[in-house]
Amino acid sequence: MDAPFIDAEARVRSLDPEGRLLSAELLAGGVSSHIRKLVFQTACGIEAVVERHPKVMPGKPPPAERAALEAALLARLPELGIPAPRLRRFEAPDTLVLDFLEGGGEPPPGAPASLIGPMASALAALHRLGPEQGLPAMRSFTDPLPDLKAWRPDLFPADAPVQAACPPFEGSPRLLHGDFWMGNLLWRGGELAGLLDWEDACLGDPMAELAAARCDLHRLYSVAAADALADAYAALAPVDQARLAWWDLYMPSAQLTFMDGWGLAPEELERLRGAMTRRRDLALAALGME
Repeated sequence: MDAPFIDAEARVRSLDPEGRLLSAELLAGGVSSHIRKLVFQTACGIEAVVERHPKVMPGKPPPAERAALEAALLARLPELGIPAPRLRRFEAPDTLVLDFLEGGGEPPPGAPASLIGPMASALAALHRLGPEQGLPAMRSFTDPLPDLKAWRPDLFPADAPVQAACPPFEGSPRLLHGDFWMGNLLWRGGELAGLLDWEDACLGDPMAELAAARCDLHRLYSVAAADALADAYAALAPVDQARLAWWDLYMPSAQLTFMDGWGLAPEELERLRGAMTRRRDLALAALGME
Protein backbone atom coordinates (compact mmCIF):
# COMPACT_ATOMS: atom_id res chain seq x y z
CA MET A 1 0.00 0.00 0.00
CA ASP A 2 1.35 3.44 -0.95
CA ALA A 3 2.15 5.83 1.88
CA PRO A 4 -0.77 8.31 2.29
CA PHE A 5 1.24 11.54 2.17
CA ILE A 6 0.16 14.77 0.51
CA ASP A 7 2.59 16.65 -1.72
CA ALA A 8 5.66 17.53 0.35
CA GLU A 9 5.67 21.19 -0.68
CA ALA A 10 1.99 21.49 0.26
CA ARG A 11 2.76 20.02 3.68
CA VAL A 12 5.54 22.56 4.25
CA ARG A 13 3.20 25.41 3.24
CA SER A 14 0.63 24.13 5.76
CA LEU A 15 3.25 24.70 8.47
CA ASP A 16 4.71 27.94 7.13
CA PRO A 17 3.20 29.66 4.08
CA GLU A 18 6.63 31.10 3.29
CA GLY A 19 8.52 27.85 3.93
CA ARG A 20 10.67 26.35 1.18
CA LEU A 21 11.08 22.58 0.95
CA LEU A 22 14.71 21.43 1.01
CA SER A 23 14.31 17.64 1.19
CA ALA A 24 11.75 14.89 1.73
CA GLU A 25 12.53 11.27 2.53
CA LEU A 26 10.63 8.22 3.64
CA LEU A 27 12.04 6.81 6.87
CA ALA A 28 12.56 3.09 7.24
CA GLY A 29 11.70 1.12 10.35
CA GLY A 30 8.12 2.23 10.80
CA VAL A 31 6.42 -1.09 11.51
CA SER A 32 3.13 0.48 12.64
CA SER A 33 3.22 3.80 10.71
CA HIS A 34 4.14 5.37 7.40
CA ILE A 35 6.82 7.98 8.21
CA ARG A 36 8.59 10.69 6.25
CA LYS A 37 10.99 13.47 7.19
CA LEU A 38 10.73 16.97 5.72
CA VAL A 39 13.45 19.60 5.94
CA PHE A 40 12.54 23.15 5.00
CA GLN A 41 13.79 26.72 5.12
CA THR A 42 11.88 29.38 7.07
CA ALA A 43 12.58 33.00 7.95
CA CYS A 44 13.96 31.73 11.28
CA GLY A 45 16.28 29.09 9.81
CA ILE A 46 16.16 25.44 8.77
CA GLU A 47 13.54 23.25 10.41
CA ALA A 48 12.76 19.54 10.23
CA VAL A 49 9.56 17.66 10.96
CA VAL A 50 8.33 14.09 10.85
CA GLU A 51 4.94 13.24 9.37
CA ARG A 52 3.30 10.02 10.53
CA HIS A 53 0.25 8.02 9.45
CA PRO A 54 -0.54 4.92 11.57
CA LYS A 55 -1.15 1.66 9.70
CA VAL A 56 -3.81 -0.95 10.36
CA MET A 57 -2.14 -3.43 12.72
CA PRO A 58 -3.39 -6.70 14.27
CA GLY A 59 -4.05 -6.34 17.98
CA LYS A 60 -4.10 -2.52 17.87
CA PRO A 61 -6.95 0.04 17.81
CA PRO A 62 -7.83 1.65 14.44
CA PRO A 63 -5.30 4.15 13.02
CA ALA A 64 -7.52 7.19 13.62
CA GLU A 65 -7.97 6.31 17.29
CA ARG A 66 -4.23 5.82 17.80
CA ALA A 67 -3.37 9.07 15.99
CA ALA A 68 -5.85 11.12 18.04
CA LEU A 69 -4.48 9.73 21.29
CA GLU A 70 -0.89 10.43 20.28
CA ALA A 71 -1.75 13.98 19.25
CA ALA A 72 -3.44 14.69 22.59
CA LEU A 73 -0.50 13.27 24.53
CA LEU A 74 2.22 15.03 22.54
CA ALA A 75 0.47 18.34 23.10
CA ARG A 76 1.07 17.78 26.83
CA LEU A 77 4.16 15.65 27.44
CA PRO A 78 7.03 18.06 26.63
CA GLU A 79 5.80 20.52 29.27
CA LEU A 80 5.80 17.64 31.79
CA GLY A 81 9.51 17.05 31.21
CA ILE A 82 9.16 13.94 29.05
CA PRO A 83 11.55 13.88 26.03
CA ALA A 84 8.80 13.39 23.47
CA PRO A 85 8.59 15.23 20.13
CA ARG A 86 6.50 18.39 20.08
CA LEU A 87 3.24 18.21 18.14
CA ARG A 88 3.23 20.69 15.26
CA ARG A 89 -0.03 19.72 13.61
CA PHE A 90 -2.78 17.11 13.80
CA GLU A 91 -5.18 16.61 10.91
CA ALA A 92 -8.01 14.20 11.53
CA PRO A 93 -8.37 11.39 11.04
CA ASP A 94 -4.76 10.21 11.21
CA THR A 95 -2.10 12.75 10.19
CA LEU A 96 0.53 13.76 12.77
CA VAL A 97 3.28 16.30 12.10
CA LEU A 98 5.94 16.40 14.82
CA ASP A 99 9.23 18.12 15.46
CA PHE A 100 12.14 15.99 14.28
CA LEU A 101 14.33 15.04 17.25
CA GLU A 102 18.05 14.78 16.56
CA GLY A 103 19.72 11.55 17.59
CA GLY A 104 20.12 7.94 16.58
CA GLY A 105 18.48 4.63 17.25
CA GLU A 106 21.73 2.78 17.80
CA PRO A 107 22.54 2.08 21.47
CA PRO A 108 25.51 4.04 22.85
CA PRO A 109 28.94 2.41 23.16
CA GLY A 110 29.32 0.03 26.06
CA ALA A 111 25.80 -1.38 25.77
CA PRO A 112 24.09 -2.97 27.56
CA ALA A 113 25.64 -1.51 30.74
CA SER A 114 25.38 2.05 29.38
CA LEU A 115 21.67 1.59 28.64
CA ILE A 116 20.47 0.47 32.03
CA GLY A 117 20.61 3.73 33.98
CA PRO A 118 19.03 5.97 31.31
CA MET A 119 16.28 3.43 30.59
CA ALA A 120 15.45 2.98 34.28
CA SER A 121 15.36 6.76 34.81
CA ALA A 122 13.08 7.29 31.81
CA LEU A 123 10.68 4.59 32.97
CA ALA A 124 10.56 5.91 36.53
CA ALA A 125 9.90 9.47 35.28
CA LEU A 126 7.03 8.26 33.10
CA HIS A 127 5.50 6.23 35.88
CA ARG A 128 5.35 9.25 38.20
CA LEU A 129 2.69 10.70 35.89
CA GLY A 130 -1.00 9.86 36.01
CA PRO A 131 -4.51 11.26 35.55
CA GLU A 132 -3.74 14.01 38.06
CA GLN A 133 -1.51 15.64 35.42
CA GLY A 134 -4.50 16.23 33.14
CA LEU A 135 -3.58 13.52 30.66
CA PRO A 136 -6.12 12.56 27.99
CA ALA A 137 -8.47 9.63 28.53
CA MET A 138 -6.72 6.35 27.77
CA ARG A 139 -7.38 2.65 28.02
CA SER A 140 -6.56 0.88 31.26
CA PHE A 141 -3.88 -1.81 31.27
CA THR A 142 -3.61 -3.43 34.69
CA ASP A 143 -4.45 -7.13 34.33
CA PRO A 144 -2.39 -9.61 32.25
CA LEU A 145 -4.71 -12.57 32.82
CA PRO A 146 -7.58 -11.99 30.32
CA ASP A 147 -5.24 -11.88 27.34
CA LEU A 148 -3.04 -14.70 28.61
CA LYS A 149 -6.10 -16.93 29.02
CA ALA A 150 -7.18 -16.12 25.46
CA TRP A 151 -3.74 -16.72 23.98
CA ARG A 152 -2.85 -19.77 26.08
CA PRO A 153 -5.99 -21.50 27.38
CA ASP A 154 -3.91 -24.63 27.93
CA LEU A 155 -2.20 -22.88 30.85
CA PHE A 156 -5.52 -22.26 32.61
CA PRO A 157 -7.56 -25.51 32.37
CA ALA A 158 -11.09 -25.18 33.72
CA ASP A 159 -10.71 -28.38 35.76
CA ALA A 160 -7.53 -27.27 37.55
CA PRO A 161 -7.90 -27.62 41.34
CA VAL A 162 -6.46 -24.11 41.80
CA GLN A 163 -6.54 -21.48 39.07
CA ALA A 164 -3.33 -19.51 38.56
CA ALA A 165 -3.90 -15.92 39.65
CA CYS A 166 -1.97 -12.69 39.40
CA PRO A 167 -2.10 -10.45 42.49
CA PRO A 168 -4.51 -7.55 41.90
CA PHE A 169 -3.15 -4.16 40.89
CA GLU A 170 -3.37 -1.60 43.68
CA GLY A 171 -2.93 2.12 43.53
CA SER A 172 -3.46 4.73 40.81
CA PRO A 173 -2.68 3.67 37.22
CA ARG A 174 0.42 5.36 35.87
CA LEU A 175 1.32 6.64 32.41
CA LEU A 176 2.82 3.90 30.24
CA HIS A 177 4.47 4.59 26.89
CA GLY A 178 2.98 1.30 25.72
CA ASP A 179 5.78 0.30 23.32
CA PHE A 180 8.99 0.89 25.26
CA TRP A 181 11.63 -0.93 23.23
CA MET A 182 14.93 0.00 21.59
CA GLY A 183 13.28 0.95 18.30
CA ASN A 184 11.43 3.80 20.03
CA LEU A 185 14.39 5.14 22.03
CA LEU A 186 16.51 7.95 20.60
CA TRP A 187 20.11 8.33 21.78
CA ARG A 188 22.43 11.34 21.56
CA GLY A 189 25.86 11.65 23.16
CA GLY A 190 25.28 8.52 25.24
CA GLU A 191 22.07 9.97 26.70
CA LEU A 192 18.46 9.00 26.12
CA ALA A 193 17.32 11.99 24.07
CA GLY A 194 13.81 11.01 23.04
CA LEU A 195 10.89 8.61 23.37
CA LEU A 196 9.12 8.13 20.05
CA ASP A 197 5.81 6.64 18.84
CA TRP A 198 3.22 7.18 21.58
CA GLU A 199 0.25 5.61 19.80
CA ASP A 200 0.02 2.70 22.28
CA ALA A 201 0.15 4.82 25.43
CA CYS A 202 -2.19 3.90 28.28
CA LEU A 203 -2.72 4.22 32.02
CA GLY A 204 -1.76 1.06 33.82
CA ASP A 205 0.57 -1.05 35.89
CA PRO A 206 4.21 0.11 35.71
CA MET A 207 5.27 -3.54 35.99
CA ALA A 208 3.84 -4.11 32.50
CA GLU A 209 6.19 -1.54 30.98
CA LEU A 210 9.17 -2.70 33.02
CA ALA A 211 8.52 -6.23 31.75
CA ALA A 212 8.35 -4.97 28.15
CA ALA A 213 11.71 -3.23 28.47
CA ARG A 214 13.20 -6.32 30.13
CA CYS A 215 11.89 -8.41 27.27
CA ASP A 216 13.68 -6.23 24.73
CA LEU A 217 16.97 -6.27 26.64
CA HIS A 218 16.77 -10.06 26.82
CA ARG A 219 16.18 -10.15 23.05
CA LEU A 220 19.12 -7.88 22.31
CA TYR A 221 21.57 -8.95 25.01
CA SER A 222 20.90 -11.37 27.84
CA VAL A 223 18.84 -12.36 30.85
CA ALA A 224 21.45 -10.55 32.98
CA ALA A 225 20.76 -7.27 31.17
CA ALA A 226 17.03 -7.69 31.73
CA ASP A 227 17.58 -8.35 35.42
CA ALA A 228 19.93 -5.38 35.74
CA LEU A 229 17.17 -3.08 34.47
CA ALA A 230 14.79 -4.33 37.16
CA ASP A 231 17.45 -3.68 39.82
CA ALA A 232 18.12 -0.15 38.54
CA TYR A 233 14.41 0.63 38.37
CA ALA A 234 13.92 -0.67 41.93
CA ALA A 235 16.35 1.98 43.16
CA LEU A 236 14.02 4.67 41.72
CA ALA A 237 10.49 3.30 42.03
CA PRO A 238 8.62 0.41 43.69
CA VAL A 239 8.81 -3.04 42.11
CA ASP A 240 6.09 -5.62 42.75
CA GLN A 241 7.97 -8.84 42.06
CA ALA A 242 4.84 -11.02 42.09
CA ARG A 243 3.11 -8.95 39.42
CA LEU A 244 6.32 -8.45 37.45
CA ALA A 245 6.59 -12.24 37.10
CA TRP A 246 3.19 -12.32 35.37
CA TRP A 247 3.98 -9.44 33.06
CA ASP A 248 7.28 -11.18 32.23
CA LEU A 249 5.09 -13.97 30.85
CA TYR A 250 2.63 -11.62 29.17
CA MET A 251 5.12 -9.64 27.08
CA PRO A 252 6.80 -12.48 25.13
CA SER A 253 3.43 -14.22 24.83
CA ALA A 254 1.98 -11.09 23.19
CA GLN A 255 4.85 -10.91 20.72
CA LEU A 256 4.52 -14.58 19.85
CA THR A 257 0.80 -14.06 19.25
CA PHE A 258 1.08 -11.05 16.92
CA MET A 259 4.56 -11.05 15.35
CA ASP A 260 3.44 -12.81 12.15
CA GLY A 261 1.46 -9.67 11.27
CA TRP A 262 4.35 -7.22 11.68
CA GLY A 263 5.77 -7.58 8.19
CA LEU A 264 9.21 -8.69 9.36
CA ALA A 265 11.70 -10.36 7.05
CA PRO A 266 11.64 -14.18 7.49
CA GLU A 267 15.08 -14.38 9.10
CA GLU A 268 14.29 -11.52 11.49
CA LEU A 269 10.96 -13.12 12.34
CA GLU A 270 12.63 -16.42 13.20
CA ARG A 271 15.25 -14.73 15.39
CA LEU A 272 12.52 -12.88 17.26
CA ARG A 273 10.41 -16.01 17.61
CA GLY A 274 13.35 -17.91 19.10
CA ALA A 275 14.20 -15.17 21.59
CA MET A 276 10.60 -14.69 22.70
CA THR A 277 10.07 -18.43 23.07
CA ARG A 278 13.07 -18.60 25.40
CA ARG A 279 11.83 -15.57 27.33
CA ARG A 280 8.35 -17.06 27.69
CA ASP A 281 9.70 -20.40 28.85
CA LEU A 282 11.81 -18.72 31.52
CA ALA A 283 8.75 -16.85 32.76
CA LEU A 284 6.68 -20.06 32.85
CA ALA A 285 9.39 -21.74 34.88
CA ALA A 286 9.57 -18.82 37.32
CA LEU A 287 5.78 -19.07 37.84
CA GLY A 288 5.91 -22.88 38.20
CA MET A 289 3.77 -23.30 35.06
CA GLU A 290 6.08 -25.30 32.76
